[in-house]
Parts: sequence; C-alpha cells; structure tokens
Amino acid sequence: MADVDVTSDMIGRDRAVGTSNFWVEIFSVAVFASAVSVLRTGFVFGLTNNLYHLPIVAGLYNEPQYADDRFIQSLRYFASGVWLILSGAERYFDNVPLLFLILFFLSRLLSFVGFLCCASLLGITEQRDRIVFSLILCFVAFLDGYSYAGSGGLFINTFTHSEMANGVALLAIYFAARGRFTAAAIALGITFFINAFFAVWLVLPLALIGLHFLSQRKATFGEISSRALIGLVLCLPLAFAVLHGFLANPEFGRPFGFDYAEFLRQYFPGHVLIDSTSPGDLAGLLGVAVIGALAFFLLRQAAAELRAAYAGAILVYLIGIVVPFATGSPFILNLHFLRSSTVIHLLAALAIAALATKWLRRDKEATFLPACLIVLFLSFDGWAGLAFVIAALMYVLRATGSGPLPSYQRTMGHLVLATTVFLAYPLAIRSSLNFNRICNEAIEEWGAVGAWARNNTPLNAMFLTPSRPGLDGRSEVSTADMALDRASVFEYVSHRRVWIDHKRGGTAMWMPSYYQTWRSRLTDVDGLKSLDERLAYASRNGVGYVIDICQSPEAQSGALYRTKRLCVFSAGGSEPAARKDASSAIGESSG
Repeated sequence: MADVDVTSDMIGRDRAVGTSNFWVEIFSVAVFASAVSVLRTGFVFGLTNNLYHLPIVAGLYNEPQYADDRFIQSLRYFASGVWLILSGAERYFDNVPLLFLILFFLSRLLSFVGFLCCASLLGITEQRDRIVFSLILCFVAFLDGYSYAGSGGLFINTFTHSEMANGVALLAIYFAARGRFTAAAIALGITFFINAFFAVWLVLPLALIGLHFLSQRKATFGEISSRALIGLVLCLPLAFAVLHGFLANPEFGRPFGFDYAEFLRQYFPGHVLIDSTSPGDLAGLLGVAVIGALAFFLLRQAAAELRAAYAGAILVYLIGIVVPFATGSPFILNLHFLRSSTVIHLLAALAIAALATKWLRRDKEATFLPACLIVLFLSFDGWAGLAFVIAALMYVLRATGSGPLPSYQRTMGHLVLATTVFLAYPLAIRSSLNFNRICNEAIEEWGAVGAWARNNTPLNAMFLTPSRPGLDGRSEVSTADMALDRASVFEYVSHRRVWIDHKRGGTAMWMPSYYQTWRSRLTDVDGLKSLDERLAYASRNGVGYVIDICQSPEAQSGALYRTKRLCVFSAGGSEPAARKDASSAIGESSG
C-alpha cells in the first residue's frame, strides 16, 4: 500500500519561510487561481437568490409603493451581515453588477486562500505545488455548483453571501489545526456575521480539533478555552449586528402557526429533509465523502487535525439526517443541517487535490499514473467521475508499495495530463460559457421588461409573472426556460411590485405570517392554464399587468410590450398609450 510522507516537507518549509512570505505566496497564488476559477464558472448578475439581495441593495423597502408589500418589507430582517452593510448601497455605487462582480471575485479569492492555508498542513508548501493544487481545484467537478444532498453553494456563477463563508470557514479550520484558537474563534465569528447557519455547522469540527489537541497533550483545556474566549469576545460587535437583525424582526420567536416541515416540502426541502433527497444526490454525496476519507487516509502522516475536522463535518450531516425525525421546531430546522454537506465537499476536495499534487510531483513512482487519472476524472461531472476517482484510489491502496514507474506508464500519465489540460478543461470552460450565455440572455430580457415597466407604468403598478416551467405537464424543461425562471432582476430594475412567485416563499422562514399569502396566491396562480385565465385572475385581484411566455403570433399581437420570449399584457388597469417592441431596446442595452 502506498504511503505519503509529508512531514519533512512541512518542517523544512516552516523553517525556511517566514510568516509574511507565507501569506504573500498564498495570496499571489490565490489571486491567480481565483481568476482561472472565475473563467471556469463564469459570472452572471441577477440569478436565483439575488431575488432577495437586489431589493436590499436598492433599498426598495423604503419606497412608497412597497409600504404594504410584506415580501419586500420582510427583507429588512434578512439578517446576514453582508446585506446589512450593502443595504441601500445603490445610492453610493450605481453600477451594482460591477459591485457584485467584485464581491464575487473576492468571495472566490477567500476560498482559495482558505484552501491553500489548509493545504500547507498537508505538505503543499512549494510555490509550484500550490499552483498545481489550485488548478486541480478549479476544475473539480464536485466543487462546481452546489453540494450533493444539501444544495450548499460551492463554486457557483453568481454572487451570494453564503459562498463568502466557504473561505472563512476553511480559515477557521486552518487556524484551529495550527493551535491558534483565538484566530479560529475570530474566523468563526466572521462566519456567523456572513451566515449564522454556517457558523453552527463549524462548531463540531472545531471542537473535535480541540479534542485532538487535548488527547495529544498539545494544549490544556484552559488554554484552548481561554484563547477561544478572547476571539469570541473580539467578535461580539459582529455577532450583535446579526443578532440585532434577528431580534428586530417583530415576528421573531412567535409561533409559526403551520406545519413547518410541510412548508419545506412545498418550498425547497433540499437543505433540510433527507426523505425528500433523491437517491442520486445521496449516492453523489457518499461518493464525495468516500473520496475525502480515502485521500485523508493516504495522507495520514499529515495534519490529523484536518481529519478530525472532516469527521466533525460528517457528524454534523448525520445529525441533520436525524433532526427532522426528532423535532418539528422551525428554529432547529432552520439551521439547514443537510446544507452542511458543503463542508464535506470542501474538505474532500482539499484532501484529494493535495494528494494528487503530491503524487504528480513524483513522476518516476507508481503513484504518478493514478494521480494523472484522478486529475482527469475529477473534472468529470456525476457518478462516473466519482467512481473512477474511487477506483484509482482503491488501486493504490491495494498496491504493495510505491515502487518505480515503468517508462510506458510515465508516458501514459503525461498523455492523460495533456488530455486533461488541453481537452477536458477547455470543454468544461466552454460548457460554462454556453450556460452563462443562456442565463445572461434571460437576465437581459427581464431587464428590458423591467426598464419598460419603470418607464411606462404607474408607480403602484402590480405584475403577475410567469408560472414555474414544468407546471404545464411537460416532462422536460429547457435550459433557456430554467434560466428565464431563475432570473431575478425584474423587480430590482422596474421598482414595480410582483403579485407572487415561488421563490418568495423563502420569506416564511423568518416572516411566518407571509406563508398563508404565499401559499394561497401560488396555489391559485399555478392552477391557471391559459393566458385568458391569468388575465381574468389578475383583473379580479387588482393586478394591472400580466407577463407571460410568448406563445403564438396571435397572442403576441395583444401584447403591450414583448421581448424574444416575454410578453406583457394589460389586465384591465391603466395602460400606456404606446405599444413597443423590445428588439431595439435590447440592442441598445447590450451595446
């Protein structure tokens, strides 16, 4: 069985490089890696959860037309410190897409700083190794998008606050593994400021690191607790800001008045309920967890503290499986324990990328070819890639020793690497570019409709937006339709109210009184089968305008305004005098 000895690498490097040089090297590689990673994932402004974020940045809850809009008003209590800082930021920085792009890059940069710091504990200490390690991470398929069986954000293509917590969490683990418990507690406090749920998930991994220090007599309980307490005290202002956001909510602590688990099934059970998770997702997470476990086992002479953290992350997830069967408390379920699969993904990627990097360095040993295959398979999405990586690791585990590498295997390894770098990686980038192009087209269309609405409808106008794709009975939904559904810029651009949509249901997590409004309206709207039914429903409920997917030339002829796929109709309210085609407007906005 092959073994990886990293002790001498770590000791030699720690003695050779000072602390300042360490951080300079980490930061320089992280900047390069972040640029490559952003190229890999791309960036799209205004998708999915930006529905909650953009009204905060625009300060829509301060505008008179939203005074009685319970969804928009609830966003005052969206208690992430990131959005507390960015509330109303559009007044001072009018190029919000650029602001989000900058924050998106900084979020990715934080992740790579965290990865590289933790990798130093696994023997990735040379500049060349750091670059190789980072490039592997950029193209790890199970870091692309969302975690299996929990849907936690990893390397996604839009900016949200939760992904900022990934890098800070890795830094908390790194500092704890180095015995710097004050710094670890500060990182935990910053994580709480960014995403309180994430901070809760970190407690057990950090506690197990502390227990490891105690078991190895590297520190006493008093030393660990006093250092951690200092860090937590220093973070009290950050904690107070977030807690104030929670406590200022007039509905905080009140009974929800409905079956919260049933609400989660109606809205999005993926963060919480294991019985609503697909077998494919569970198999995917199991594959990732096995890869991480095997990689940490093969790196067993390095950083036992990271293995303790990995065990803690798995335990948190197992707790999340059990919790919904033990309690229906919204407070407990709102901790979204299944979403902690994010930490499993992060640490598994850390371990396998570090292991592959170390094996690639030794291109005359028997582990070189398996490492090349692992790097290739890590770029494959889905079960096949995970299975091939596990198979390669199991092959090495079954080998009797590292031994010399036959020349033909070395040649094969280099061919595999060339295939990975010059074929697999460019194909991954092209796939992301194509997907992001479709998303940007959807954003552009919704932006054009929003701009028209702002310029041509009364301030208090209300809009009924399209139903979710797939409700018409079709078994398959196109990528373009999904992108159109996930675009979240209309209200931000138009400053006009929306009657209801599915995504708004998340508000019930902190403003439970909104649940009945959301559920009743959504049930009614989802039951409408035609444009005529939607127009009649809108008219009955005082909704002045209906936005629908353009279906036919005959239907489009009655539209007040249309883009390539979206048509706006009057439902009997005040109607602008002129009708307008979107083609020229879109051309101007994209120029």
